[in-house]
Amino acid sequence: MYQRVERLMGADAPAPTVDVAADGPVNFSSRELSPTTDALGYRRGDGSISKCGRFYPAFAGEDAVTITPGNLSAEAVELVLAHEFVHIVQDEVEGYERVGEIERYAVDHALTEGSAVYVADRYADRYDKRWNGTTPLSIRECIYDRIGDGTRGLAGRYYFGGSHFEQRLDSPANLSAVYRAPPRTTEQVIHGLAPDAEPVANLSVSVRQRGRWIGDTRERAGELRLRSWLRTGLPADRVDTAATGWGADETLTFERDGATSVAWVLRMDSAADAEELAAAASDLETTLESRDATSVGVEQVGDGTVVVFAGADSFVADADATGTDDDVTVTVP
Repeated sequence: MYQRVERLMGADAPAPTVDVAADGPVNFSSRELSPTTDALGYRRGDGSISKCGRFYPAFAGEDAVTITPGNLSAEAVELVLAHEFVHIVQDEVEGYERVGEIERYAVDHALTEGSAVYVADRYADRYDKRWNGTTPLSIRECIYDRIGDGTRGLAGRYYFGGSHFEQRLDSPANLSAVYRAPPRTTEQVIHGLAPDAEPVANLSVSVRQRGRWIGDTRERAGELRLRSWLRTGLPADRVDTAATGWGADETLTFERDGATSVAWVLRMDSAADAEELAAAASDLETTLESRDATSVGVEQVGDGTVVVFAGADSFVADADATGTDDDVTVTVP
């Protein structure tokens, strides 16, 4: 079957050894939440992943693949191996080295794992194989839909990464077309966009600190993380509508007396997109606060930018945002 994967990909590499292990099922439970995800109201737990099936560890090294078959069917084992074999062969695909040059690890990882999901999915169609009654891409969709809050972003890299290749290609033999011109943002990954489509919008964020909340640690979160947060309390269709139209963002993390709070500045593509996101975030605020998960506040700046404050009650109550769509000042207590 390794040769089948090579033929699908139109590339070849020395065949790996296959080692069989006897590990237990994969534990999808969220480990300790980060201070940021805790402040945003994420929950621990594995969700309802059991509805998608049972899953066992498998991974590819430089010249070997290790798999735990567990109680998987022979067809499921074959599809897991197909996924791991892609990782052996993909180094030989033209342009793959460019994936490692992408600045955003979430995008790099989505392309590395997504291409393996995509090829395994095409393998399933070509050779009429099924995993828990479906194909690898559908399995990844199920996991993404049902996994716990803390690991949904990771699951999304596999699902949306596989979907990206499905949207842009007509054959696994053309992987190089994506590798040579890879997406640069998770928005582009999710929507199957080329790197020159939907560039990140201009956004400048400055901070005024009035009191004891200090830190100002900042990073871009991206559309995938926005979707992951919205899914902590909203249905999938609402999340899709609210997150589509992401233009740029910055998350800013502040600390006080061991507590963490967050300001998340999100510029959307249009005023309508911003209104949709603000309404969704306000509804999520109600859900999260009813669980005593966190405190949330939502403000709009200009016509197209939304600012979310999350964390301690005192931080959310006294934080403020002013400015324009592309130039926002966050004031923290």
